[in-house]
Amino acid sequence: MNNNKRLIIGRKYTDEIKELEALGYNCITINPCLTLDGEINSHTDILSFKLSDNVLLSESSAAGELSKKISDYNIIGIDNISSPYPDDIKLNAAYLGNKIICNSKYTSTQIIDFCNSNGIEIINTNQGYTKCNLCILNNNAVITEDDGLSSLLKNYQIDVLKIKPGYVQLSQKHYGFIGGASGKIADDILYFSGNLSEHPDYEKIIEFLNKYNIKPVFNKNRKLSDFGGLISL
Repeated sequence: MNNNKRLIIGRKYTDEIKELEALGYNCITINPCLTLDGEINSHTDILSFKLSDNVLLSESSAAGELSKKISDYNIIGIDNISSPYPDDIKLNAAYLGNKIICNSKYTSTQIIDFCNSNGIEIINTNQGYTKCNLCILNNNAVITEDDGLSSLLKNYQIDVLKIKPGYVQLSQKHYGFIGGASGKIADDILYFSGNLSEHPDYEKIIEFLNKYNIKPVFNKNRKLSDFGGLISL
């Protein structure tokens, strides 16, 4: 398997893993975290954060797992990631070029210190589940359901497509987010977990993807679902 096609994903998302492996990707899985609510305990965007080209931050038990499977990254364990909020958002930050979007009050000090030491601008948001709420096309374009993030990022000249909230399955109690239902798997390919065409803003989403020459890949036989996204190594 090509090492450039490695993806980190929660182990319990077997449908997504099968689909991604069928596309030629090597899925590196992580177990559910026992200190997190069942809805999010396997979500990659809660459990891991790619800090740089060779540094990965991960919840402590996940870090132990990943260290056995990934030899070319320095994997740093982050303690005390747990439910309820805000102890579950320490790694739920998002890179946009030379910026990191996060709720800096609760984000891991390792991320904040790295930004301060490397000239990376920290854009603070009250939305703690920042990465969950951002479907990232590239460094200058995102899709989100969140009004606050939409307004904030437009102030930084980020092209934002604001879509209707809901319509993304998470659990019987709660809906998920478009960021957690998607993940960039190549420069020009954006993977969605489930049937994107059922979303009421589907045509707007496709038009926005076309603007940036990005193709969506999704399975029409499953509901659009929040699986915590993925990390491409």
